[in-house]
Amino acid sequence: MYVAELDVSHEASQESVHQFAKDHGCIAKLIIENGPAGCNPLYQFSSDKFDYLAELVGQLLGFADEQHINDTIREI
Repeated sequence: MYVAELDVSHEASQESVHQFAKDHGCIAKLIIENGPAGCNPLYQFSSDKFDYLAELVGQLLGFADEQHINDTIREI
């Protein structure tokens, strides 16, 4: 299992975040509703497939720096 914790804009609904994760073969879990990054919610995204999670992380971060994406994901 691979996981990444990322903040998401507070403008995105929980339903849209969960659907976005599902569309990428991942699961989203709300960790903190008012997280550390400008009070944006902090989510844990997870998948059994590294590539699925890497694609999701790259889209959420808005760039495709492979090293940064790899550093964001951890295996549990």
